[in-house]
Amino acid sequence: TRRDSCTLRMIQPQANKTHVLLLTLLQVLAAPAYAETDVAVGGIRLEQEANVAGVPGDVQDALEEAVEPEQAGRKRNFETVVAPIPSRSPLLGWTLSVPAMFLYRPAGADPEDQVWVSGAFGFYAENDSWGGGLFHKMSVGGDAWRLKGALFHADLNYDYYGIGGGGDGPSIPLSQPTDLVMLEALRRGRPNLYFGLKAIYGETEVRLDLPGDILPPGIGPEDLRLDFTLATLNPRLQFDTRDNEFYPRDGFLIDGDVAISRESIGADADYEKYEFSANNYSSLGQAGVLASRLHMKYVGKNAPFFLYPAFGQGSDLRGYQTGTYRDRFLVAAQAEYRHRFTPRLGAVAFAGVGTVAPDFADWGKTLGSVGAGFRYVLAPKNNLSLRIDIARGRDESIYYVSIGEAF
Repeated sequence: TRRDSCTLRMIQPQANKTHVLLLTLLQVLAAPAYAETDVAVGGIRLEQEANVAGVPGDVQDALEEAVEPEQAGRKRNFETVVAPIPSRSPLLGWTLSVPAMFLYRPAGADPEDQVWVSGAFGFYAENDSWGGGLFHKMSVGGDAWRLKGALFHADLNYDYYGIGGGGDGPSIPLSQPTDLVMLEALRRGRPNLYFGLKAIYGETEVRLDLPGDILPPGIGPEDLRLDFTLATLNPRLQFDTRDNEFYPRDGFLIDGDVAISRESIGADADYEKYEFSANNYSSLGQAGVLASRLHMKYVGKNAPFFLYPAFGQGSDLRGYQTGTYRDRFLVAAQAEYRHRFTPRLGAVAFAGVGTVAPDFADWGKTLGSVGAGFRYVLAPKNNLSLRIDIARGRDESIYYVSIGEAF
């Protein structure tokens, strides 16, 4: 059968009443946390390829110091980041992420080009969730073009808390395999202003993870599933005056994105998703940086429930389990003070406020977040740090281990 442009597969039920009950239940459940096109697993986001846990080899630095200066200059065009990193979240339990990143400037690159990043990652979690992927980003033509791409697969098990949320109500266990591919190209039009297009295609399946012995006769867990095809074209605008990509001390980064989904391009539903963010960075003396961020998301009608914005999917309002607060509109504002005690050691303190609501004009429950963290610079040539944060949200405290600043 077809319902809301999404395929529902079912073995023949015993009665029409069973049909109605199962259709209603599965529609309410279809809001998985990680099928969203901005995928985030274990600190890894396709929108921020640097957010991958890892440790670079300091042996490489020692070898470079021993070679001739001219040779050393050539060698120092790259850094590697490879290591297993354990972490824990309420969503997945204990998780082991194993990334491999290669940061480099290819021969012939213009001085203005951003560093290229290529890599792969994999993870396995205590609740039997697992996944992995490949990613690459590059800058060419004196940073006139910014290009990126990624492939991703994950098989996730988690609890769904419904729309609106509160984290204190009942949850329902879901499992969801997802395959995703993303390509993006941005072209500089005016100084610091980029425009372009992102394309996303994905296949995902939402399954109700219930024991078969509690279901009606003739219906098994494998029959309670929803299949979705995700296909969007995203016009994008970006204004970027940051002085450094991985650890900015001054400048702005403003992003605007509209995801347009249509059945004519292969999607299972017609909808739009809007996203806007504005980051500002200001130096405070030689060692301090004040960073601030405003972030908003909104999904239009007919969007699948699993694309509804939710705290916990990204770094906005750290301290919330993924999906406990979810609705069609999300807004969050936060500030973070970053301090470097030595060239490699630093700490941060942060706070934020936000909400989720059915619409722009409906401010929901006010949510707050405070926390602090430790930084260790793993890749000094690119100022890329290991990030360990602990954050207190409205309901609980959560810690994070990842690579790169939160924003």
